[in-house]
Formats: sequence, structure tokens, C-alpha cells
Amino acid sequence: MNQQKQVSTLRPWFIWGLAAFFFFAHYVVRVTPGHISEELQLAFEISKSELGILGMSFYIPYVLMQMPIGYLVDRFGSRALLTAAVLICSVSSFIFANSEIVSTAMLSRILLGFSSATAFIGALKLITVWFDARKLALLVGITQALGMVGAAVGGHLVPVLNDKIGWEDSFRLYGVVFFALSILIFSVVRNSPQNTTSSLNAAISTTKITFTQIKSVLLSKYTWINALYAGFIYAPTDCLGEFWGKEFLRNIHHLDSHSASHSIAYLFFGWAIGGPIAGWLADHVGRRPVMIGSAILGFILLPIVFYVPNIPLPLISTIVFIYGLTNTGLIASYTAAGELHDKSLGGFSMAIANMFSVLVGAGLMWVLGALLDWSAAKNLAFTPQGALMHSAQDYQYATIVITGCLFLAIICSFFTKETLTDKRS
Repeated sequence: MNQQKQVSTLRPWFIWGLAAFFFFAHYVVRVTPGHISEELQLAFEISKSELGILGMSFYIPYVLMQMPIGYLVDRFGSRALLTAAVLICSVSSFIFANSEIVSTAMLSRILLGFSSATAFIGALKLITVWFDARKLALLVGITQALGMVGAAVGGHLVPVLNDKIGWEDSFRLYGVVFFALSILIFSVVRNSPQNTTSSLNAAISTTKITFTQIKSVLLSKYTWINALYAGFIYAPTDCLGEFWGKEFLRNIHHLDSHSASHSIAYLFFGWAIGGPIAGWLADHVGRRPVMIGSAILGFILLPIVFYVPNIPLPLISTIVFIYGLTNTGLIASYTAAGELHDKSLGGFSMAIANMFSVLVGAGLMWVLGALLDWSAAKNLAFTPQGALMHSAQDYQYATIVITGCLFLAIICSFFTKETLTDKRS
């Protein structure tokens, strides 16, 4: 009897754990192009702007799918959606591995963005139905932290894999892992404690989400203030941590490729530790104070990395780590999104916040590439291969928009709604 109770107690953790591992694994693949950007630029013979478009191609479908996925997980549950999404990620990885032209690589990234849009929202939906509401912010923090661990692991793993087996076989390895994970998710994950049958038809929920309910979410000003905050606070992590960070550190501080990759990975290690801490703080001191403090600290820390010269490598890594540790106001923002409206709309509301957390950063990936090329074009300096030559000043110039995002996050944080107080009243 005690053994049965223990299995029952552990079951929610297994179910959530598989969904959270998908979120972790997709981050490894998601950040990989940023750590092999030079190899991709040479392989596909593209400019910095085109490289930025390749990076952005993941985020467009990821963003567009957030609200549909939010509705679908509220309506049908997580199991079937997660299973299909992981299978598509597997296909996407094999396509990228065999890409010979940049358009094929973009197609792969589009498929990855389309399918991995389910990862975070699917995991959050399972948290809301399998765990006590008092653990919501903490588990949201841990889930997001696992994604950051995936990004950090990618920062260390990708250069090693690239040296050992090449980027093509690295993506083939990703494809095999995703395929195995899809089988595990289909076998283990269930939508709710009451839904324990193995039939795929059991994935369909009886919950009806009306247009009036959806309209109430879309017309709430707090939905959009919170979503804008999520976008502005996470945009620097999106741009630097996932794609441009290695190049910016390497060129501003004259680091070698491996040192730059390892330094930017500390951002995600900080995030992995700070995510659960931010969740705990949000549950005890409130969502809004965590959001305000996170935005202010980011606005102070990142310009040091960008504009202070001759910083030693250990100090760069330390500042990047502290920035990641304190960038976790996003956790409070996600938690608030799940509480601004009725629980049945939690997936849809959190999807909007998650959509904006990626949308702003996705746009800035292209903006940064375009600013780099525009600034370099003024100097008319070219490499022996005929490509534009970018100086440290070009990279510093481009970072102005990153600092601007953190300033806007500060403004948004003061107008957000404190949902913890509402829950207690």
C-alpha cells in the first residue's frame, strides 16, 4: 500500500519531468547555431544580416504558435501535442544536418520553432493540473531553469561536438534523442490525474473555452503590460545568450571562440540557479517586486560588459553569471500571467506572455545583424574573402538597442498588476 502511494506521489514528477526535459533538449538545439555561426556563415556563404535571419527563422513560427498552442493545451491537454511536437523536432534536426543551402536550414529552423512552441506551455499546463497551486511559481521557475541549463549545456557541448563529429552529425544525434523522447512521452504522460487510459482519444478534454473568455484575456490591459515586460526583460538573453553573445564577447573583448562560448554559457548557469529563487521570492514577496528588481539590475549590469574596456575573462564571466541570476523576473511575469485570469485560461494567458518573451528577442536578432552591417559599411573595410569587416565599435554600437529593452522593462514593471495580493485577499 505504501509502495503504491509512493508511485502515485512520484508520478506527477515523472510526467512533468519528461515535458521539462523536452524544454531542456529543445534549448540545446535552439542555441546551437549561435555557437557555430562562423561555420554556418562559411558553409552557406551568407552575410551577418542573413545569419541573423537564419537565427530569427526559429522564432517567427515559435511566436505565431504560442496563442494557438495555449488554446489547444487548455482544450485537448498536453500529451498528444507534446508527442507530435517532439517527433517534428526530430525531423527538423535531420533536415538541418543535411542542409547544403541556407533556405533548407531555415526550413529546419521553422519546423523546430513550430514544434517546440509546445514545450514550455505543455509543461506549464501539466504543472497546473498535477500539482498544488502553491507550487506554481516554484515549478515554473524550475521548468524555465531547465531550459537555461539546456542552453548552458549547449554552450559547452556544441563546440566539443563540432570539433569531434562536426555540426552535421551533431544534428543527427539531436534527431535520435528527440525520437526516443517522443516514445517516452506518449507512453508515460497523461493529461490529468483522472485521465489515465492509454487511448489517444483520452487526450481530448471536456473543458470548453468560450470566445467571451478568450476576449476577456485579449482585452485586459494587464495581459499586454505583462506580456511587454516579458518581451523586454528576456530580449537580451534571447539575442545574446542564444545567438549573438559569442560573437559580441569575442569581438568587443578580443576573446577566442571557445572562451567566448564558455563565458556566454554562464548567463544560462545563472538563470538556472536564479529561476527557482525568483519563483520562491515571487511566492513570498510578490510578483511585482521581483519584476522591478530584475529589470533594474539588468539595466545596470549589461552595459558594464558592453562598454567597459579591458575586463579580464573571469570578471566577464562573473558579470554575465550575475546578470543571468537576476534576469529571472520573467518567472514572476509568467506566474502573474497564469493568475491574471480564470484558471481554465491559464495556458492561453501564459502563452501570450511566452509569445512576447520570444517576439522581441527574435526581432532584435535581425536588428543587431542589420546594425552591424550598417555600421561596418560606413568604414568600407573588407576581409580578404570580400565580406564586411566588423570592429569592436560596430558591436558596441549595436548593443544600444539591448540596453533600451531593459529600460523599457523597468517602465513596464511599475505598471504590472500584483496577482499574489489578489490571491490572498
